[in-house]
Amino acid sequence: MNPSEGETVLGREIKFCGELSGSADLTIDGEVEGQIRLSGARLTIRADGRVRASVSAQEVIVAGRVEGEIRATGRVELRDGSVVLGDICTARLSMEDGATIKGAVDPSRADQPFP
Repeated sequence: MNPSEGETVLGREIKFCGELSGSADLTIDGEVEGQIRLSGARLTIRADGRVRASVSAQEVIVAGRVEGEIRATGRVELRDGSVVLGDICTARLSMEDGATIKGAVDPSRADQPFP
């Protein structure tokens, strides 16, 4: 799958620790630990992607694994085989069969910044 214009892809061989922020779409195939803040952008975590971070974006699509809180001003989509260990704060959530959440879903905190 080729990235769309303006999209950044962190490949399978990439391991990143720290804070990622920006306003462009981001796709993760590798590992990220820390914090991800994408204002007005989409975060996609593919099946091989592993994220241990607090996540804030307009839209979040998870096919891999996330350990940490997810906040989305738009929607969160959990694909078959995805695993989320943490709270999801969004007004719109879609979840395919085979997706797993171990945490709460709270639409009231979707627009609040992380402490």
